[in-house]
Amino acid sequence: MMPSFTSTMVSDCSESFLNVHKLNASRYPYKTTSTSTIGVIPDELLSAIFHFATHDFHDCYDAIFHAITISHVCQHWRNVSLSTTSLWTVIVLTFPTHRNQFFRTVSCLTRSRSRPLHLYMDFRDPAWNWDETSHLFNWKNMENVMRLLLPHAHRWRKIELLTDTWAPIFTFLSYASRIKSAPMLHDIVLSRCNAFFAAKGELFRPSAMRSPIAWFGGGSALHSLRRVSLAGVHIDWASSGLSGLFELELKYHASEVMPTLQEFCSIISACPELERLSILGWGPQIDTDAVVPKQRSLRLAHLQDFAFGFIDVDYAVDLLSLFHFPALKALSLEDLSPSVDPSHLCDSSRLLDYLTAAHQGCCASSSHTSPCTACCPYPLSSLSSLELRGLTSREASLCRFLQETPTLDDLVLSSLDGSNVQAIAPGLISSSLCPSLRDLTFKDANSSTIAALSASLQVGTRINSPSMRVAVVADITDSDDATHQLIHALRSSGIEVTV
Repeated sequence: MMPSFTSTMVSDCSESFLNVHKLNASRYPYKTTSTSTIGVIPDELLSAIFHFATHDFHDCYDAIFHAITISHVCQHWRNVSLSTTSLWTVIVLTFPTHRNQFFRTVSCLTRSRSRPLHLYMDFRDPAWNWDETSHLFNWKNMENVMRLLLPHAHRWRKIELLTDTWAPIFTFLSYASRIKSAPMLHDIVLSRCNAFFAAKGELFRPSAMRSPIAWFGGGSALHSLRRVSLAGVHIDWASSGLSGLFELELKYHASEVMPTLQEFCSIISACPELERLSILGWGPQIDTDAVVPKQRSLRLAHLQDFAFGFIDVDYAVDLLSLFHFPALKALSLEDLSPSVDPSHLCDSSRLLDYLTAAHQGCCASSSHTSPCTACCPYPLSSLSSLELRGLTSREASLCRFLQETPTLDDLVLSSLDGSNVQAIAPGLISSSLCPSLRDLTFKDANSSTIAALSASLQVGTRINSPSMRVAVVADITDSDDATHQLIHALRSSGIEVTV
């Protein structure tokens, strides 16, 4: 069992043992010993050091690699590491699967004993030809994985499953539907990595596997779930067990497999403590004629972070009109159509105008006092962080929207067209727009964006202000000399430019 040490305690104790070793050496200089400094550390402390050494990584591959490495240093370390159950709680399975992976998984499942498990499964094939039936990791391969892991479902704490195709996901959901209790499960990340299905009018495929599955015993097995991310993965929304969540992410689904508005409302209502919500693509299926008044205000009093990516502006406005986020601090808006459906580009003006009007309609004055921000569905005047990705809109709409964000600290503008950059950059740099801004970042800036920003700098009244950092992340290849000269000019004016 892993002892209850903190990282600070481990560091302090290690230093103390080193000092004792040095003191003994100074007192008895005539005595020699072959024992190394680390050899005098008690096994309990050594176990704690191993734990922190292997759990100080966000990468699952590093966690398992370092655990294996430590266990092969010497016999003493091997004995200690094999008895330290927390070293073996990360299960990594990747494509292509081979026997050694399964042997290693069996060893980890045994060595971790009753510890909670983190399952990381990435069965994506970089060489896949996008033919659903030709993928080398199919339902049968996933079945072998599930037969190995299912007996330990009561220990699952975090699940990450990444696939290219639907068959492995379908197999996982089918086996998971048999689970009657998963008391430790906190995090679920399931991703069918194909954003194409979010395109407007696109249907789910394969159609034979379209029927939703009631995972985890119809949701009754999920007692501690707190974070869920479903990318291109749909379930039986009416029996989802999604309640008490802190974070919910729904992205890149075909619209036809999304929950009904009533099902979506039930899920949101069951998560009153939700702090982060991300909807990329489609949310619930909305029949505007059938929406009853009580569904027009899905209030989440604790939500602070909302990320919204849209394909269709009309649908986007209908969806946003349902929500009320009085505590909102971070907002991200993204036009997904350029990457998902380039033939149907959006004009985001109506969306920005809606948010601006909704905010202004709640305020009797431009001072935006606390009472007015509490009643606003989107309290723009209280935002501290804003990201706009790929939005194309009328310059006036964008300016009016930004005028409603006086407390903004951090603004990220990604893939913004040159005309919009030229319209807002002077105001941002001179602080007439977003006067509290400390970090301004232009991401994926092309040559036209750089030219527009350079031109706007000649108009701005505040350049290289010590209170604001301006950065540009340029996305340019084979740029001409003129663009390089503009980049040099931007750097000379105090703007950080990364190419």
